[in-house]
Amino acid sequence: MLCRFFSVLLIGGVIVAGGAQEAAGAPGPVVDLGAFPVDSDSRATAINDDGTMAGVYSSPAQGSIAARWNPDGAVVPLAVPSTHRMTEARAINAKGFIAGSAYDSISVRRPVLWRPDGSFTELSSPDRYGHSEATAVNTAGVVAGTVTIGTPPAERAARWDAKGVMTLLPLAPGDTKSAAAAINDAGVIVGTSGEKAVRWNPDGTVVRLPLLPADDRGSAQGVNSAGVVVGVSGVHPVRWAANGAVTALPSLRPEDPAGNAKAINDSGVITGHSGVGGGRHSAVVWDARGAIAGLGTLPGHDQSAGAAINSRGVVVGDSELTSARGRHAARWTAPGKATDLSRSFPGGDRAEAFAINVHGQAIGESLPPEGMTHPVTWTPGGVLTDLSPGSNTPEANAINVHGVIVGTDNRKLNKDRAIRWAPDGTMTALKEPEYYTYRSRANGINDSGVIVGSASSRRGSSHPTRWAPDGTPSLLPVLPGHAGGTAKAINNRGVIIGSSGIRNETSDHVARWDPDGTVTELMGLPGEKHTRAVALNDRGDVVGYSGEHPVRWSPDGRITKLLLPEGTSRGKATGISDTGVVSGSYDFGVAGTPGQGVRWAPDGTVTELPSLPGGQETKANGINALGDIVGSSDNGSGQVHAVRWPATWTQIPVVIR
Repeated sequence: MLCRFFSVLLIGGVIVAGGAQEAAGAPGPVVDLGAFPVDSDSRATAINDDGTMAGVYSSPAQGSIAARWNPDGAVVPLAVPSTHRMTEARAINAKGFIAGSAYDSISVRRPVLWRPDGSFTELSSPDRYGHSEATAVNTAGVVAGTVTIGTPPAERAARWDAKGVMTLLPLAPGDTKSAAAAINDAGVIVGTSGEKAVRWNPDGTVVRLPLLPADDRGSAQGVNSAGVVVGVSGVHPVRWAANGAVTALPSLRPEDPAGNAKAINDSGVITGHSGVGGGRHSAVVWDARGAIAGLGTLPGHDQSAGAAINSRGVVVGDSELTSARGRHAARWTAPGKATDLSRSFPGGDRAEAFAINVHGQAIGESLPPEGMTHPVTWTPGGVLTDLSPGSNTPEANAINVHGVIVGTDNRKLNKDRAIRWAPDGTMTALKEPEYYTYRSRANGINDSGVIVGSASSRRGSSHPTRWAPDGTPSLLPVLPGHAGGTAKAINNRGVIIGSSGIRNETSDHVARWDPDGTVTELMGLPGEKHTRAVALNDRGDVVGYSGEHPVRWSPDGRITKLLLPEGTSRGKATGISDTGVVSGSYDFGVAGTPGQGVRWAPDGTVTELPSLPGGQETKANGINALGDIVGSSDNGSGQVHAVRWPATWTQIPVVIR
């Protein structure tokens, strides 16, 4: 048996310091268990003459988020309605209008515009189900971008006038697709048609821009008020004069000529990037005569790129360490003088705890720097350990008093396989029942080491399954007339709960198995088709949900609806302690409204669980026999951490009856 407190848990992988905030003396309302530390990922894509910048940063909790930086570097996320998500800012004009994109309610990328006051407008696009985006905006408020039309879908360059009326820009002869990249105040738009650079004149006519000899493709990326265009020909950065003549721009290293010219100001100064060897590149500027200067990187980084430049020669873009995750938005006022614009962004930490044993050892998942969630475990002091340091992708579902963990691995050809971790971290696959070897899952374990879950044949439904402590599997019976099901949890008396179902029927039926294998049905609320049991305690009390209502069953099978706060539309119970304290969550059923973790006292009183400082949304996933609850909470800074709410914390701030 594990000792109650320990400093290191010897489970496979590198021991990672967590973010726990264990209070000395009396425990606080919520303990931050932390997450894998993940660097922020951001880039600046545009800057106007006032020094206001636009760009994007990424959060594992929310995905890409469009942002505006004030001239002093302070960052403000750009707001979107609750019907949109995943935003990106691409361009900003002299008046502070920002063009970009946002994913709508059906996950289609839409062209959008943010006004200086922060208000948001979705621009029109011809295909409701085709991805589109706005990529440039001039001082008059004319927007350029790319929309999707037709069947099969094809990308087309487009222009929106100041009133929002969209016009498709013509293709160059023989081409079937195009894209717009930049626009100047005279209304000249540049981009690509087919695989070659083009310019659209204010009257809408399209002109191909010549490429360097031997190059067969290229793109125009930027244009200034004089009509000088910059971009790339083949892999070479180039400049086109107003009359269309093309000139190759020099590179930092003659032996590495690859690069890109991204933007040009009215003084003719260009920014972009140039190769520096080893597959890396550096942000650069070319002066009006074409002389090149490297801008360098942020301290500790080895690669950078310039994306935009204003009339004062201030460049913005990004800098990164290529061997680590996380680009940083950067601003350069001169070669070697870079400012890190990502300082206002938190690391993209994300973690969630699912279960906890009586010793305070919790299990869950966290997002490591490489971007794929890993099963993890936390000691009572918050030390985080990776349960899967290799390339496989298991999940941890339950833990017993001895620190034995069970879960599911889907490493091999997406074939789920029930697994068990020993206290020393050794992971083994559980034997599957004969004829039920196609898929298996382990969902629960008791302190005697009996495991429950499901197994399925290639052609059949999943079947509730029990594994003895030595790993021997056996199938559990289903309810009369039913074809399959799954076992969800088991208590220390050997009572099991789960689900049983009729083939081709969508209704869910709650099943309870006694230690001798006898199966009975626990009835849901009247009129509800979908009922699930998710946890039980050693007394035989069971909790779950029926329809959208959290419920509790007594040992004799009587169902009770758990109360929810006024105005709440739905909730779930997720665990129950030996004293009858229930964990769970509720939400209002409104997009954008944060959900809340709660606990129900044995008398039914419901209490909201507090968030981390600055946070709004919490989730309670599991509870141990003593009443300690685990789950997750945001911290108001784009991070979501695994948390623990101690049972001994009694200063309840909000009680809803």
